[in-house]
Amino acid sequence: MNAKEVFESVLTVPVVKKLWTVSYNPAIPFSIQAFDIGSVLPAILYMFRWGHRRGKGKFIEAYGNKNDKKSIATINGISDILCAKEKEFNGFNSDAKKAILGDMLLASCLENKNHQIGKDQKVQRAFPTHYLASWIDLPDDVANLRLVPEMLVAILLHQEQDEYIQRSLRKNYFGVGCGFDGHNILLSLFGNGMTISGDKISNITSDHFEENNPTVGIDQLLTIRLAQGCREAPYKNRTESDGLIKNRWPIAIRAMNFLRDDFNIFVQIYGKSISRQTCLQMLESCLSLGLTNIYFSTINMLSVWKKTGILPTHDDQRSWPLFIDCSTGNDKDLRSLAEESMSHLIRQLVSLPNILMSMGIIETKIRNDRQLRELIPILTPDSTEYINLLGSIYNNLHPRSEKLFDDFDEKCLQIADALEANNGIESELQELLRGSDNPIDRLAESLCKLMGEKNLFAKHLTALNSLLIIDKPNGMAQKRKVRKTVSGKTLSFDARSIVLTNTMLDFIVHRHLRKAAKRKRPNTLTFIDLLHILKDQYGLYVDESPPGMQISSEQLLRNKRILERRLRDLGVLIGVNDAESMKRLCPRFQVVDGE
Repeated sequence: MNAKEVFESVLTVPVVKKLWTVSYNPAIPFSIQAFDIGSVLPAILYMFRWGHRRGKGKFIEAYGNKNDKKSIATINGISDILCAKEKEFNGFNSDAKKAILGDMLLASCLENKNHQIGKDQKVQRAFPTHYLASWIDLPDDVANLRLVPEMLVAILLHQEQDEYIQRSLRKNYFGVGCGFDGHNILLSLFGNGMTISGDKISNITSDHFEENNPTVGIDQLLTIRLAQGCREAPYKNRTESDGLIKNRWPIAIRAMNFLRDDFNIFVQIYGKSISRQTCLQMLESCLSLGLTNIYFSTINMLSVWKKTGILPTHDDQRSWPLFIDCSTGNDKDLRSLAEESMSHLIRQLVSLPNILMSMGIIETKIRNDRQLRELIPILTPDSTEYINLLGSIYNNLHPRSEKLFDDFDEKCLQIADALEANNGIESELQELLRGSDNPIDRLAESLCKLMGEKNLFAKHLTALNSLLIIDKPNGMAQKRKVRKTVSGKTLSFDARSIVLTNTMLDFIVHRHLRKAAKRKRPNTLTFIDLLHILKDQYGLYVDESPPGMQISSEQLLRNKRILERRLRDLGVLIGVNDAESMKRLCPRFQVVDGE
C-alpha cells in the first residue's frame, strides 16, 4: 500500500479524489493551470449565443487529415481544402496563391500551437474576428480553457441568483441565448451579417451569414468561410451538469466589478471605432488586467482569511501591491525593483495551495455534519458567506469547531499510525501529522506534500503566466532567466516583473477616458488621475513604494517620467506646461458620443 492508498483508507477514496486538486472553485472559480487568454473570446461568444458550454465540433473532421487517427489541422491542409472550393476561392489554384492564402490565415484567423511559425504545425487557436469563430472548436477540448470563459460569462451577465446561468431576454448588455438582435452587445459587435432561421435555442444549424453583407473585412470573411466548412455550431458539452454554465463569481467582488465595467465600457464605446485586429488585442489586454487583478486580490484576501477567518469586505478588498517597471526592462534598476516586488507575491503563492486545501478539507466535513449541513450558505453566485463559515471553523471560532478539530486530529493520528504500520513509509508526513498545530493545517500540508508541492506551485506559476500574457506585446509582465550562485552551485530561475506594454497602456487610457455611469460620457483624465487609478483599482505602483518596499524618490521620479514619455510617444498625453494638473490624457481612437 502506497501513501495515497493509506490516506484513502482513512479518509475514503471519494474524499481523497475530491481533494486531489490544486484548485478550490468557491474561492477561485477557474482551474489553476495554463490556458490561452486569446482562445477565451470564441468560447464566450458560443456560450452567450447558446446558453451552455461548448462541446465537440466539426473543425478537425472538416480540415484534419482523415487518414490519421490522431488527426490535426495545419495551415497547409486548411489552405488546400479552402482552395478546392471554387465558388468562394476562385483563382487560388496556384502554389503561390495558396501560400498567400496560408499567410493570411496565419496572420489574422488562426494560430499554431505554442505560437510556432510555419504552415505544417498544429493549429490550436482561432482569432475571434467574427462570431462564427465560435463554430471552430479550438482548442478541441474546452476544458483546456480552465473554466475561465464560464466565469467571465457569469461576471458579465451578473445574474444575482440561481446556481446556473439562465437564458434571458431581459434588458442586459450581455444577455444569454438571445441572438444578434442587440440584447448582447458582444454578439451584436462580432455578429456582422448574422441571422437566425429556425429554433435559435437548440438548432445548431440555425445561424446563417448574409452573403451580400458589405460590413465584413477580409479577415472576418476568412473566418466565416472557415466556419462554414464546419457546417454547424459545436454540440453542447455534456460532461457535467448537461453543459450548464455555473453561475459563480470570484470572492474578489471589487476586482470583479472593475473587470465588468472595463470590458463593458470598452466594447460599447470603441468596439465599432477600432479596427478588429487592434480591438482584439486590446480586449485581451482588458481580460489580462481584470483577471490578474481578481487573482491578486484573491491571494491578498485569502492571506487575511487565514489569520482572521473572515474575508475583507468590499471596501477593504485590495489587489496585491506591485511595483511597475515603466521602462519595460530597459532600465536595469527599475527592472530589478519590479522583479523584487513580484518575488514577494511569488513567495506568497507557495502557501496558497495549503490554504485552498484547508478549505476543501473543511468542506468535506461540514457537508456530513448533521448540525452544520443545515446552515451551509448558498455558494452561488457569491460564496463569501460560505468561505467565512469555513474560516470560523478553521480559526476555532464556531461552536462546532472543537468537535471538528477533535475529528481532524483523530484522522491525522490514524493516517500517521497507518503509514508507520505500512513499513514506516513517509516518515516526514508521520511527524507532520502527529504535530500539535491546527489539525486542519497538518492534514492540508500533508496532502499537499503527498501531491508534490513543487507540482502544485508550478501550476500556480503557469496559471499566473497565462493571466499576465507574459512576454507578449499586449500583456502586462516580462520574464527572464536569472542565474545565481549559492554555496558554490549555480541556480537558474525565472524572474518576473510587471510592465505595461503599449497595447495595455492604450487600453487603460481609453477605458478611463469614459465614465462608468450610464451613457458612458467622456471623462477628464489627468496624468495624476491615471497614476491613482493604477494604484487604487489594480494595485500597480508607479511613483510610490508598494507596502513592504523602500524605493528611493529618485528612482520613483525616473519611473514616473518614463511612463509620461511613453504616453506622449503613444499620442495620448498632452500638456501645455509642466504643471501636473495640465498634463491630460486624450484618445487616439475617436468615437461619436452615444455610440
